[in-house]
Amino acid sequence: YASYNEIQKTQGFDLTKYASKRVKRWTYTVKNYPGYENASCIRANILVSDGMVIGGDICSVELNGFMQSFYYPTVTDTTVAPATTVCSQ
Repeated sequence: YASYNEIQKTQGFDLTKYASKRVKRWTYTVKNYPGYENASCIRANILVSDGMVIGGDICSVELNGFMQSFYYPTVTDTTVAPATTVCSQ
């Protein structure tokens, strides 16, 4: 979980104090991620403890997908999807 916590630290969270504790993970499908508009393979995972957001990520569940912080890319970013995506529309 160390590499996942590094993602959290880049966005101001630190999961260290939640080690071995039970938290809730809420997962939502993202329909407006640049390059994947209306696709069903982008997820937002939100970690919650005692009603407070303590971390999370944006990820692609497709083969060779990605995981990143909540940072929302612009269409000029190089991190957007390739010209062809394989997730369902």
